[in-house]
Amino acid sequence: MKLIGIDSGGTSCRVVLCDETGKVLRKCTVPGHNPNADGFDALEESFRQGLSNVLADFDGLSCPIDAIHVGAAGGEGGNRQILEDMLRRLLPGAKSVSVSSDALIALSAGLGRKDGGVLIAGTGTVGFLRMGEELPRFGGWGYQVDKGGSGWHLGRDGFHAAMAGYDAGLPATILTGMYEEHLHMTMSAAIPALYRGDVTLSACAPLVFEAAGKGDAVALQILRENAACLAETVSRMHRHFNAPLTVVLTGGLLREGSLYLEMLRAQVAHLPVTLLIPTQTPLFGAVAMAAAKAGLPDDPAFSENFVL
Repeated sequence: MKLIGIDSGGTSCRVVLCDETGKVLRKCTVPGHNPNADGFDALEESFRQGLSNVLADFDGLSCPIDAIHVGAAGGEGGNRQILEDMLRRLLPGAKSVSVSSDALIALSAGLGRKDGGVLIAGTGTVGFLRMGEELPRFGGWGYQVDKGGSGWHLGRDGFHAAMAGYDAGLPATILTGMYEEHLHMTMSAAIPALYRGDVTLSACAPLVFEAAGKGDAVALQILRENAACLAETVSRMHRHFNAPLTVVLTGGLLREGSLYLEMLRAQVAHLPVTLLIPTQTPLFGAVAMAAAKAGLPDDPAFSENFVL
């Protein structure tokens, strides 16, 4: 039996070929594309490259595949059917082809086939629940709509705080000097640069973490306020789930031992919610979903055998 999992992001696309036990046969990484930003042709070429690579020793794209599952950034809504049709053209011998959002494979990496939630916090944020066949969504509408919690919001809030000394209403903070050093300009010069599009706010988020680590009160408050936005999302997810809930955490901002994660845990401690950092990667989640589509039993040994 041959199973393929793909974790398709906007920057990189990871492809893995496994057997029915979860043993990795081939793996590769190719450039990634979000179809909403880069179009479908670019993504199809990445899929073609990745699939050709992992199937090079198995008759190439004509190889019979029992199941393939792709978790894709931009894999929701009407894009899902387009991507599934694309994969069927690329792999005419595939018995089962399925596509989901990249959030769903992250959830499966932590919970396998169980119902529960996933919260992604990176440049942006989004939450999903899996309730049988239902996949309700919570946020993830982009920085102009979402309240906060993302790397973009942290960078934006840090930028605002760094205007101390120019804005008489703001308390002093080490963020001012840190932003000016990072941007190689004064904050007064950074304002027009920001509106010209020359400043990437999400890239400034690490400065807020660094300042908080040094005990800066303003940076610590920024983290608390943004963690509260994530806590609000978790709370809404729990109310909708209406039962004790496990939420898988993924994304660059929610790493074990981070102050941000500690703040989030403290703010949801009153809820019957378990926040879980998965030991497996989203790529495993994609393979696990392919295994389910292929009719394989939910066997813990499958995860143990999956070693990249």
